[in-house]
Amino acid sequence: MRRFSTNLVISCGSVLATLFLLEIGIRIVNPQDLSFWDSHQFRRVQGTAPHFVENIPNGHANFIGVPVAINRDGLRGNEISIPRPPGTIRILAVGDSITFGYGIRLEDTYTKVLERSLNESPPVGMRYEVLNAGTLGGSLGDYLHFLNQKATTFDPDLVLLGLTLNDILVYSKLGSVSEAGAAWHGGRPPLPHKVNQFLLQRSQLYVFCYARLKSFLYDSQILDINEVRGLNFVTLTPPSEYQNRAWKSSLEMLSQILAFCREHGYRTVVAIFPMQMQLSPMQLQFYRDKYHLRLGDETLSGEPQQRLREFIVAEGGAVVDLLPIYRTHPSEELYLRNSMIPADPIHPSVKGHQIAADEIFRVFKRELGDSISAVPKLQGAK
Repeated sequence: MRRFSTNLVISCGSVLATLFLLEIGIRIVNPQDLSFWDSHQFRRVQGTAPHFVENIPNGHANFIGVPVAINRDGLRGNEISIPRPPGTIRILAVGDSITFGYGIRLEDTYTKVLERSLNESPPVGMRYEVLNAGTLGGSLGDYLHFLNQKATTFDPDLVLLGLTLNDILVYSKLGSVSEAGAAWHGGRPPLPHKVNQFLLQRSQLYVFCYARLKSFLYDSQILDINEVRGLNFVTLTPPSEYQNRAWKSSLEMLSQILAFCREHGYRTVVAIFPMQMQLSPMQLQFYRDKYHLRLGDETLSGEPQQRLREFIVAEGGAVVDLLPIYRTHPSEELYLRNSMIPADPIHPSVKGHQIAADEIFRVFKRELGDSISAVPKLQGAK
């Protein structure tokens, strides 16, 4: 036992010494940004149920390699005037990390690209303003909460809802996400999450290995991505009881959002962002083979988008379905990739944001024309 204890101490000491030397080496040879994955400077989860996510007013950080600045009103971008200045056509964009611009500079997000396009030939004496109210990790309950809390303050003419298929989840009556692991979002994360966050904020060696390690664990099936991240893709998996409950719950939540906008006189446009595995058989097979996602053959059918389109139009909203236009471009160029992110089927690249903004602008121009008086009369887009 004494020899075993001695050998154990020597082994642990050797491992720690090796890790320490590797940490020093990576800091000298290939320094890493310890804030790369750290969003706590500008994002928080409310401590009381139902634990909505929100941006921190006046928060600043470098996140996923790009600068992030939150204004005093909790929006990503510059300060805005309240009340709304005369002659301003204001569009309030609500959504998750796609709308926020995950890994994308503010000027390259689809909201800012859309704003620039609209202001190239605005009505005489008018200007457009597109406000970015996206939040990392947001979902339908968070969007409704934000609208209830702040929409009247911003006084928008139109609400643009950025929707993706990972918003289709089971929600509680209060709007929280009812899924495994959601309970700790109020401030009690499990120990592995705490350790992960601790290392990401302090160890450059761990930051260097983080994405590569996750990819290896998923690829080798040491971790089952269907258990860890599977709910992000529930609409693309074979039919199940959870999928049915998610659709029912999500459409009820979406109906509340559209009803809120109708009641307040805001015309609503919903932009539906596709996932990369929906774009081609090759991409579908890639995510099946590389990450072992249990994706159904109906992934390529576009059926989830069709279901959303029909529901939103029936509720009086307008729809911009981005799946068809995304399919006309090389799919590998449309989603975020860099040295730290080997694959991301959800978040658009700069080009993906540009294409989305162009398509939304095309629908806006077709439906709005050149008159401010047309804004509240926008007809449902096909």
